Amino acid sequence: MYAILIILFGLLQVADGIVTYLGLSFTSVEEVNPILNLCAELIGLGYSIFLIKAVGLTFIAFLFLDRHKMKSRWIKATLTSAVAFYSWVVTNNVILVFDV
Repeated sequence: MYAILIILFGLLQVADGIVTYLGLSFTSVEEVNPILNLCAELIGLGYSIFLIKAVGLTFIAFLFLDRHKMKSRWIKATLTSAVAFYSWVVTNNVILVFDV
């Protein structure tokens, strides 16, 4: 169960990065993440999204590698909450970017 949640969370991170890049590059959508805004001013949008998502995916990879040590219901609840939240984030971004 942990593997599925961790993989879903990683895939949602990738989807969020792609949709965010498309939205900020090709529409009039504005970014609300101040860290991404600051990084984008310093090194550019594409590099910023890539670096931020790469850091997140690195932590997700560590979670995946240690998933066999996870036994707590709190960890499962936290991963489930993270997947649910990022599902909402990606869905909201798709609606904003593609005007669905």
